Amino acid sequence: MADVHADGVNAVTPGPSPSDLWHQRLGHMSVKGMKMLAAKGKFPDLKTVETGFCESCVLGKQKRVSFVKAGKTPKSQKLELVHTDVYGPTSVSSLGGSNYYVTFIDDSTRKVKCLKSDNGGEYVSTEFTNYCADHGIKMIKIVPETPQQNGVAERMNMTLNERARSMRLNAGLPKTFWADAVNTAAYLINRGPSVPLGFKIPEEEWQEKDASLKHLRVFGCSAYSLLKDVDRDKLDSKAKKCTFIGYGSDSMGYRLWDFESRKVIRCKHVTFNEAELYKDRKESSVILKDYVEFEDETLDNGSTGNDSESNDSGSNGSESSEEEEDSTSSVQSSSIPGSIP
Repeated sequence: MADVHADGVNAVTPGPSPSDLWHQRLGHMSVKGMKMLAAKGKFPDLKTVETGFCESCVLGKQKRVSFVKAGKTPKSQKLELVHTDVYGPTSVSSLGGSNYYVTFIDDSTRKVKCLKSDNGGEYVSTEFTNYCADHGIKMIKIVPETPQQNGVAERMNMTLNERARSMRLNAGLPKTFWADAVNTAAYLINRGPSVPLGFKIPEEEWQEKDASLKHLRVFGCSAYSLLKDVDRDKLDSKAKKCTFIGYGSDSMGYRLWDFESRKVIRCKHVTFNEAELYKDRKESSVILKDYVEFEDETLDNGSTGNDSESNDSGSNGSESSEEEEDSTSSVQSSSIPGSIP
């Protein structure tokens, strides 16, 4: 980013430090969490983790008192116990008109043995009760309006909202993008150290393989998607400028918002400018309303596969390619209507 002075000389405004850039890529993760990832060798080019003051974290995470920790030992088997909770309604609908979301947290990190809910009405239908009975699933219902009994899910909802709020405020995106921010927060939480797991990484415990962070980018930054040859004239530009709003749930593709067409598109060939956020663009003055056209497109010449290629224009301009990953995570947001799977 450059500022033009009266004498005609361009002065380059320094961007965020490497630590601050990773802090944003990781959805405003705590310094403690970043240092744990650094100790695991997740940042080979980052010698020390030293972040500056982050106003978005203060605005998005400010609280009165610390949340009481559950203090229980996680279950030993995957999906032996699943914590779940519904959040909502939100004051503003998402892009797809949603006002609720559901979180599921595997207590261990697929055979379901035990399902915990808050008995708030979303899991008490006859159809769902019969399904659980037919599949040997035991439901543990807690007293309504007693969040302490469902502490794991309640705490996760709070963490998701804090991280999502910080990311959205940092990018300057309207509240309409809350669902995309929540989905991205869940994706990043799965790739950060977990206290109940002894600071192990949930995604690695679930997949039983290393989880790379090389493909992570700053939520809300400018992203240029590769256009199909059939969608452009030979003299037209080969890319379309969009805003990065998340990761594909079934692949390593990136989810981008095109303000011109008012659509969410998904592309694996993307060039990012992490130095420019949505709030830095003139489109940020546009008021979002009546966005009824909302669909999932793939703009690249191939499918949205697991070998996503991205260029960094905001950092070092390097390309990254990721190996195949299973979309299932130990912490997930449910399919939110405002977020295209």
